[in-house]
Amino acid sequence: MQKVLRTFSDIDLGGKRVLFRAAYDVVLEHEHGRIVVADDTRIRTSLASLRYLLKKKCRVVILTWLGRPGGKIVRDLRLDPVAKHLSHLIKKPVKKLDAVSGPIVEKEIARMKGGDIVMLENVRFSPWEEHHNDALADALAGYADCVVFEAFPQSHRDYPSTTGVLSRLPSICGTDMYTEITTLCGILEKPAYPFVVVLGGAKISDKIDLITHLLTVADAILIGGALSHNFLKARGIKIGGSLVEGQRLDLKKERKKLYTIAEEIMKKAGESYVNIAPGITVPKLVLPVDLVAAPDPKHPQTHHVVNIDGRDALPWNWMYMDIGPRTQQLFSRVIKKAEVVFWNGPLGFTEERAFAQGSIAIAKAIAESKARSIAGGGDTESFLRTYRLRSSFDYISTGGGAALELLAGKELPVLRYLSK
Repeated sequence: MQKVLRTFSDIDLGGKRVLFRAAYDVVLEHEHGRIVVADDTRIRTSLASLRYLLKKKCRVVILTWLGRPGGKIVRDLRLDPVAKHLSHLIKKPVKKLDAVSGPIVEKEIARMKGGDIVMLENVRFSPWEEHHNDALADALAGYADCVVFEAFPQSHRDYPSTTGVLSRLPSICGTDMYTEITTLCGILEKPAYPFVVVLGGAKISDKIDLITHLLTVADAILIGGALSHNFLKARGIKIGGSLVEGQRLDLKKERKKLYTIAEEIMKKAGESYVNIAPGITVPKLVLPVDLVAAPDPKHPQTHHVVNIDGRDALPWNWMYMDIGPRTQQLFSRVIKKAEVVFWNGPLGFTEERAFAQGSIAIAKAIAESKARSIAGGGDTESFLRTYRLRSSFDYISTGGGAALELLAGKELPVLRYLSK
């Protein structure tokens, strides 16, 4: 990590008003007529920082967003369930306010005492946030003496509630934010070889820079999921009705652009092969050699394995839903020889267990390997939680887009204000 980040050791927070920028963009669900937190991972990662602030008798003002209300108040996206759940976890009252700024907030903050916690309403309810209005950053900055930034999943966003408040107040990294940055930067700046990357998911557009950058760092990039369909089609392989990004676009020009991008990435990868271990030599960019196909993702009982060497024909209306057994074996052989593995994106339609077998096999291969293993991305995190495979990894990043941008070699906007 080229820049040294400011942390709790760099500022005296005793008794101060702290704007705690969190990333409580959690999953909510309806349960017995009420809305509750379905997954509290992002809340739990903030607890170490919050406990430190309480120990220092700080007056903590929590700022976060939830969902995409578009600058309007949406009842199901209020933060009351989040505040209630946090209060339960930290064993201390968290007073939820019904406003983001204004007289209600000013009055409540003025009466706060050391060790008190208030949570502002969903900042995305404010049209000022959506329209990047500096007036909101000015108002929020007036409620605190400093900012503790603990919102890594939102650190690639340039908004009043992120870079806006950071530019107006002394700011430091929270404990989890610091761990995220140092962990992800560490695998790029001081990689242990062989360094293997596993990429899946549905979109190629948000992984162009990531793949391009990782081609210069990683030994091998294993491609699965719908992401691989773009590369297979670019190679002239028929993919039937398989999901590819842009397939619903009306303009053929835009669809062709995505395949051209895949071609360009393969050209950059070249024809070079990497000797991962004695007897294991693979291309820099490793595509599936077989895939599981089905006519309908909702009817998994009808499926078969298709070899990608041209011997098997895929019916025009069938879809590739998962990596096949030969691909699982190939990927697993490479992974088991790695020193570091980074995984982003499921390798199949994991919402249906029959098509999650490839991803499960790869997670188990990672668990059985000696590699330091890191997973990142919301879909990956959700898959590992659903199938109880979180323990397979040494570290799981909570930041989807932020992690991808950092690993693509980009500087996150907030780091300009958190660096010494």
